Amino acid sequence: MPKQKILKFPQGFLWGASTSAYQIEGGNANDWSEWEKSEVRIKELKAKGKNPADYICGRACDSYNRYEEDLDLVKNLNCGAYRMGLEWSRVEPEEDKFDMAEIEHYKKVLQAAKARNLKIVLTLWHWTNPVWLAQSEGWANKKAVEYFARYTELVVRELGEEVDYWVTLNEPMVHIGNGYLTAKFSPNKKNIWQALKAYNNLIKAHQASYEIIHKKFSKTKAGLTMLANFFEPAHKWNPVEIIFAKLANHCWNERFVRKLKNKFDFLGLDYYFHYRIVWYPPFVKNKNEKITDMGWEIYPRGIKQVLKNYGKFKRPLYIMENGIADADDNQRVEFITEHLKYVCQAIREGVDVHGYFYWSLLDNFEWAEGYWPKFGLYAVDRKTFKRTARPSAKVYAEICKSNEVRVD
Repeated sequence: MPKQKILKFPQGFLWGASTSAYQIEGGNANDWSEWEKSEVRIKELKAKGKNPADYICGRACDSYNRYEEDLDLVKNLNCGAYRMGLEWSRVEPEEDKFDMAEIEHYKKVLQAAKARNLKIVLTLWHWTNPVWLAQSEGWANKKAVEYFARYTELVVRELGEEVDYWVTLNEPMVHIGNGYLTAKFSPNKKNIWQALKAYNNLIKAHQASYEIIHKKFSKTKAGLTMLANFFEPAHKWNPVEIIFAKLANHCWNERFVRKLKNKFDFLGLDYYFHYRIVWYPPFVKNKNEKITDMGWEIYPRGIKQVLKNYGKFKRPLYIMENGIADADDNQRVEFITEHLKYVCQAIREGVDVHGYFYWSLLDNFEWAEGYWPKFGLYAVDRKTFKRTARPSAKVYAEICKSNEVRVD
């Protein structure tokens, strides 16, 4: 058996685990919870032979009440940071009416994290919107920029002292693509015109929030996360496939970031997908030698390529999400170590990577896929909410503690 190599990460490299508010908190009402119960959604699920109850968030992981326990889990992983989210719909359940009791709740969560010496990466928006905003065209409404700025101002004023890194928006391209083009997600509208309006408004919302954050905390770090897909031509000699891959990379990975006019202190990258582009429909032909429970190709080499691609923006990069649906926990250790091998290679080649966050801390509500995909380092019993560490959690904890990864 060949001897394993030990790859060391830079001193101060930030190890963490990621979650999002709606996916773990439970007991919340927003545009997603309304969509989950809608007649069109239930009809769609029944037509596929699925039980609609398995696709309703409900109590999620009950993390709203169990946050102390969850923070202990993060600490048990030897992580130095925790990426968590706020639910805008909790903070502002009615237009221009803020629930200060919810702000106090989030303050307790942040302070509990600080008491455990965890740095906080706080996400302001992770796809969900207050019902009142959704009823007025959501992000396609030009006033959404003003509304989001108002929400940001309150959060910065009330909670900003506890925050180390700000993520204004999570994966805006996913919301635009799945919300307005494929209609797979809420708001479930196939409307290119509204997609364009939402796209421009999300850019403006980030810029406005960035300035609000820096006006109050000039030295803080604010950025956003992008779903960073690796597109490559299936045949390096095929000019059509080369052009298609470059066009996909520009439209999906780069254009939104360029529109921000350098108003970001770091970029968070979420890496899950590799697309091997061919010139004929459906234009993607992956080899799929290894796949996740969700059928996604496992392609660790791609994380190095997306890091190198985003390195051109000359800002610190953080892998804010990288994870696998693996209910049996058979592939997770190899998945993490292989991806980290390529992260380390990117760093050695000069890419400014500052941290890695595994997705996700817990098995949670995976949006349109419901509860069956298991991404968590900790399994969650759907009835009792008991958290149980998977074997891979121990391995990740050793990586975080030693600041190194062992690879074949």
